Amino acid sequence: MMEKYRETSQFSKKNLVWMVLSILALLVWSGMEIKAYFDGKPSFLGLAYIGLFTGLLFWRYAVTYVYILTDHHLTIKSKTLSFSRTFTVPLNSVDTYSDQYVRSFFKRTGMSRFVHRYSSGDGQVTRLLVFTKEGKSNALLFKVSDGFMKELKTLVPNGQGSIREN
Repeated sequence: MMEKYRETSQFSKKNLVWMVLSILALLVWSGMEIKAYFDGKPSFLGLAYIGLFTGLLFWRYAVTYVYILTDHHLTIKSKTLSFSRTFTVPLNSVDTYSDQYVRSFFKRTGMSRFVHRYSSGDGQVTRLLVFTKEGKSNALLFKVSDGFMKELKTLVPNGQGSIREN
């Protein structure tokens, strides 16, 4: 399979500011919990929330995504530390796609199955792709450039994809 287009998630300065503020809040909160522990008033629920918040931050900002378009597939590789995961959508299973994700789409269509493959630090626009898997409609939320979407539009088989203005 010949690769047509490749793109890697990029952090935007605006979103990195939110990440830094979140880390600062986590550090302050951790300091307060450590002080409470040494004062003899440990809060195990507070420590659990710190662990949960740390995991959430790691998940939302530490994962890098590589988006690859070939003649027949859209492949997304998630990479973090030494772990890697691949998600593939055959282009012939694409029902529709949109240049912009609108939250009301899921309420309007009644679709409850979706996968999100993007970093919160990425400054690109969130895109929507609806595909059929095992006879059921699924949605993919991802962040790519306009150039990537333009190439995707040319590769989706005729009549199977359309841009919906929301």
